[in-house]
Amino acid sequence: MTYPLVLVEWEDSARPAPEWRFVSDIPETAAVRCNSVGWLIHDGADVKALAPNMGDLDSDDAAQACGVIRIPARCVVKVTRLRATRAR
Repeated sequence: MTYPLVLVEWEDSARPAPEWRFVSDIPETAAVRCNSVGWLIHDGADVKALAPNMGDLDSDDAAQACGVIRIPARCVVKVTRLRATRAR
């Protein structure tokens, strides 16, 4: 099976603030814009899964992936297909 190489632009929540604060002192928050590159191994309605590391791609049923990230589809802003090239 062939998996497209893509750049996914998506929004994530910010890291939680670890200390207690008065609500009136908490600054206005915003989503964090993220970029991830990898092979799109799952393109579902609810979740997109990217694998930055792939092995055994020449085997139809034994391809392997490592470091897979799952991104909620509702957080995806844009998906851009990339062209993979091989070094000579």
